Amino acid sequence: MEMYVSFSDFLRFFRKKRAAFLIVVLAFGLICGIAPLKLAKYTYSASTTILFNSDIPESEDINSNLQLPGILNNRIQTAVAEASSNDLVEKTAAELGIDKEQIGKITGEQVKSSLAVKLTVQTADADMAAKISDTAAQLLGGDIQEQFPSPKLKVTVVEKADESKVQGKKSAMAKAGLLGLVLGFIVFVCYGMIRVLCDHTVRAGAAAEETLRTKFLGDVPGDRRGSAHKDAFRRIRSVFLHSAGPAKSILVTGVSESACGAETAAGLAASFAQAGRKVLLVDADLRRPALADRFAVNPEKTLFHVLSGSCSAAQAAVEVPVQPGLYLLASSPCEKADPADLFARNFGKFLSEAEADYDAVVVSAPAELACPDAESIAPSAQAVVVAAKYGSTTYNALRIALRGIKESGGRIAGFVIAGI
Repeated sequence: MEMYVSFSDFLRFFRKKRAAFLIVVLAFGLICGIAPLKLAKYTYSASTTILFNSDIPESEDINSNLQLPGILNNRIQTAVAEASSNDLVEKTAAELGIDKEQIGKITGEQVKSSLAVKLTVQTADADMAAKISDTAAQLLGGDIQEQFPSPKLKVTVVEKADESKVQGKKSAMAKAGLLGLVLGFIVFVCYGMIRVLCDHTVRAGAAAEETLRTKFLGDVPGDRRGSAHKDAFRRIRSVFLHSAGPAKSILVTGVSESACGAETAAGLAASFAQAGRKVLLVDADLRRPALADRFAVNPEKTLFHVLSGSCSAAQAAVEVPVQPGLYLLASSPCEKADPADLFARNFGKFLSEAEADYDAVVVSAPAELACPDAESIAPSAQAVVVAAKYGSTTYNALRIALRGIKESGGRIAGFVIAGI
């Protein structure tokens, strides 16, 4: 497991998984948005306002008049407290002859420090909401009058309940949908972080270099458009020349078939040609050749003919039109012999002759873990470059590939990470 994780690794993961990210977020939003249609219980509300007051007879002394505001405020607070009591719910239900479960909740609040109390009823029965509210207000006023006979209170309904209000389905669905989008975002972000933190694949070149004790040559972008792709190979060329010295023949192989070995070989060969060298790119994949189609050339002779002695490398190589100084020795399927045996017999001699005619020879071999071809070629090459696929090649697979090249006599110059 890779211990080093950078913020860019998280960004790359979410960039590659952006389609899945959108699907997950939208799915959460859709599911949560539809849920209120099946699960939500809509509550209807109605409110009634009652006013408490009291008149002090003229025979009372002046102190009674001064104490009246405090007395009334005490009655108001009592009314607010009793409005939320279960007793009021039971009395209201009994008065109306309905089940108390029909009354969801009754609450009371003082209206802006005045002598008025506003009762609010919540119920699932839209038709009864106003009637329940008005009845509860009358019962509450009567209870307060009975509890506090002196001074005598006057309770007046100043605002009866009007039509009940209900939370609209569209509003509930919109709120639930928005919450679902947020939840989906959080879930996918957490999933992505766990995936990156628990990833066993090669992602950070510096960390892999330290772990595997093998030179990291550079990253190759997955997008071949623009100048970033070519610039990446120019940097790899500079690091390679510093690391491998005057090596003229370079074997490039991928760890697996998906590790972009042929692409890495083609890019490295083109970068040498761009530096003014005469370069021969050899497609040494006699099983599934690909470089002729990549450069849109159709040669008559191939590497198989050269190794079989039918022609020379100079006769089989063709110039690549899109890159001056770059020549391609294409390949064709080998059916009469095993490619690994053919390479072991004749590739060393061919490579020595090619090194005399070209400034650099870049050989693209099949994936190291797919077949033994690269190990048959490795002892003849002056340097070997191994390509790993970002987020796909595991540390263990890269370690095995490097060990296989070393044990076969290959001189490893370093590895690249392709598909960033």
